[in-house]
Amino acid sequence: MKRRDFLRATGGSGAAVALGSGAAAGQQETGTATGTSSGTGTSAGTGTGTDTGGGGGSGPTKEVSVGPGGSLVFDPETLEVTPGTTVTWVWESDNHNVAPESTPEGANWSGSDGAPNTTYNTGHEYSHTFETLGTYEYVCTPHASAGMVGSIEVVETLSSGGGGEKELHDLGVPIQAHWVGVATILMLFVTFVFTFYTLKYGESPNTGNTGGGE
Repeated sequence: MKRRDFLRATGGSGAAVALGSGAAAGQQETGTATGTSSGTGTSAGTGTGTDTGGGGGSGPTKEVSVGPGGSLVFDPETLEVTPGTTVTWVWESDNHNVAPESTPEGANWSGSDGAPNTTYNTGHEYSHTFETLGTYEYVCTPHASAGMVGSIEVVETLSSGGGGEKELHDLGVPIQAHWVGVATILMLFVTFVFTFYTLKYGESPNTGNTGGGE
């Protein structure tokens, strides 16, 4: 083989190798960029889920309706929760917010985003996970004077699971059942009184005449 032909053949192989390496590098860069973009998408999805999904599902959750049916109330108005509970406020009418009036010492709750007068409309959701024990009182700033207030009590143990005096309806037994019990006791008492009166004073009028007729 001639020297010129040898150099030509060698140069062609080197170019092919260089071209192949460049193409591989280009493919590898594109793959990395795609991977980074996918990672960014995952991060955004997780952030959205955490904001509206009750703290990532790591603890119990509660929901409060904001202005249901256009009424100027929070429903429920009061909540009792344990530390780690995520409360989600769901807007069901327009021009409302959640603004803390008083919080326990050390708590970092600042209410719905924005300035104190910033309001949101139907469909908006706001969540907060409560950790510090104590009472949190809040209002809807534009409608506080109309009585749109709420409170959250963070306790170690829910009162429904402990002792103490409770109303009848809190015991889970219908009120009607208690009235049936009262009526039964009353009937027994009346029966006892009637029996006693009959035995003592209720002799038949013919009892004294039985002996005289013989």
